Amino acid sequence: MRLNRRRRGAAPLIAVRLAIIARSMSIDSVIAEMYESVCFEPGTRPDWRRQPEIFAPGARMIRVNDEGVFEFDLASFQANFEAMIDSGVLPSFWEGELWRETHRFGEVAHVLSAYETRQTRHGAPLNRGVNSIQLFERDGRWWICAMIWRREGRSVLIPDRVPPPP
Repeated sequence: MRLNRRRRGAAPLIAVRLAIIARSMSIDSVIAEMYESVCFEPGTRPDWRRQPEIFAPGARMIRVNDEGVFEFDLASFQANFEAMIDSGVLPSFWEGELWRETHRFGEVAHVLSAYETRQTRHGAPLNRGVNSIQLFERDGRWWICAMIWRREGRSVLIPDRVPPPP
């Protein structure tokens, strides 16, 4: 196994963590890992090795904002995110969940998860939005198969808590 030079000695620990995660991925742990997988501190990068344990093969991702609709598979999402890091737009990044609404139907689930982004974990909030996440259960664990998210914008505001039923 090749060690990551930026985190000397971390690769064996990550491999053990991924093996444990793969065996015990509940809906809660998949969502937590999804958020954690894109977070990184200055001078580092997201740990993309985690994504195959979170997303099912062929998973789709769609970003919607005031500039338009942008469709990705895992590889193109990673390339887009890395381009933002390389350009200096994202020198570091943290994203965390604000609230969640989950609907489960046997082996299928839909999670509406509000989030906020910050440049660092304890930095000032930058953006808020909502992820619409579709998951399925196979072999005793949950996988994200599709995700679409909308960041707040000119005419879209995210409520501070789960909206009441209609």
